[in-house]
Amino acid sequence: MRSVAAIVFLTTLAGCATKNFGTQPPLTDFERQNLSCREIQMEQAKVMGFAQQVDKESQFDGRDVLAALGDFGIGNSVAKSSAIDSAKQRYYQLELAAYEKGCTTEKPEPLPEPVRYKVDS
Repeated sequence: MRSVAAIVFLTTLAGCATKNFGTQPPLTDFERQNLSCREIQMEQAKVMGFAQQVDKESQFDGRDVLAALGDFGIGNSVAKSSAIDSAKQRYYQLELAAYEKGCTTEKPEPLPEPVRYKVDS
């Protein structure tokens, strides 16, 4: 009976151990049209700060051990990937808005398409 209780307890802890990094929202049309060059730079700095915080929080710690027991650590990897992808997307949108407003003369390179698996039929 104790072993069942221990398994239930560890499983509960493992579920709570997945890290939640959050995501960056896409740039809205209102922001794109109304942000000044300075405000765009400030938003870019916020996005970079977010990405740095995700990298810092994704360092190995005790929650990773518990998450590995629950889902082999996949949840933390997916959460980090989603957070970084959202930051890259918002940063690109801010770069594009800066270019369109004349804040910079360098047109940003489009982001690569996400890797998709090919299904041979």
